Amino acid sequence: MKLLAAKEWNKVFYKEGEKHRIKVRAELVHLDGNSEPHFSITGEVRRRAKNNRWVFESAGCIHEEILEQLPELKPLLLVHLANLNGVPMHAYENAGYWAGQTKYQQLDLNTLAGHLRVDQQEAFEMIEYIEMYWGELDAITTPSMAWKDACETFGYPIRWQQQADQARQMLNQIAQLQEAK
Repeated sequence: MKLLAAKEWNKVFYKEGEKHRIKVRAELVHLDGNSEPHFSITGEVRRRAKNNRWVFESAGCIHEEILEQLPELKPLLLVHLANLNGVPMHAYENAGYWAGQTKYQQLDLNTLAGHLRVDQQEAFEMIEYIEMYWGELDAITTPSMAWKDACETFGYPIRWQQQADQARQMLNQIAQLQEAK
């Protein structure tokens, strides 16, 4: 594993009258065996118990809690599990899955839109585009091929690259500030 950039945040906050602490870690990391690096942002929430110990409440991909407590981290949350260019993990395969183009999953427009980082209307327009220009998908014309074409036609790689650049800039600025201290 090669850690390319990382930053941690800590914040104490009150929820329902009880003291809580959130720790967040954002990374740009290249795991052994992977072809390229990816972004990751995870967190941990603990509550201060009556005996003054910090008691575990939740951890992992707790993006809603992170966004609620540290909204400035939204650019990093957007690219969680995206590669260096901002492309979501298994972007085209997962898009076909969430679009209901497999025997295992019905259309889930909300998840599809979230995966592609677009609104539901735009996700629906992409489905219409694929139906119009690709027709029936099969073993030769796979959903992955159709979604790659649709994403490129709609300009998503450019948008994803801009989001990755913003996230990388945040991590780099943070690293530069730490070096200056």
